[in-house]
Amino acid sequence: MELLLVVGQTLAIYVFLVVAISRIGRPQVGELTPVGYLIAALLGSAVETGLYHGSGSLAAGLVSAATLIAANHATMRLLHRWPRLRRWLLGAPVLLVHHGQIIRSHLRQARLTEQELRAGIRKRGYDDLAQVRLAFLEIDGTIGVVPVRRG
Repeated sequence: MELLLVVGQTLAIYVFLVVAISRIGRPQVGELTPVGYLIAALLGSAVETGLYHGSGSLAAGLVSAATLIAANHATMRLLHRWPRLRRWLLGAPVLLVHHGQIIRSHLRQARLTEQELRAGIRKRGYDDLAQVRLAFLEIDGTIGVVPVRRG
């Protein structure tokens, strides 16, 4: 019965954090999706419980970790099945540059500065906005660039 309580509490924390982290934005998360970041953090915490609090907590830590893995698997299946839910939780790419022009309202929406945008574009090998046909903030927090075609 106690382990069922652990399952319930773990699921409640998982659902809360999936929604909360999905709303904070992508640049803070970096290369991982918000859900991937969450799973990495929570699994570490779940395993820590079993490692440091004795044998009684070992079962709780293992049940918590298994619950997180199962919940993540179910979530990924739901996100694959329902694209609308995927867009709501993980977002969609945000167009930041169109034909070399910065779309300032989208930049504000993405909570990026122009300097951060330009740094992301330079990381992709383009030092001038005139070389950029399109630039997006991808759902993993990186800047994707479609260059201007020369020819």
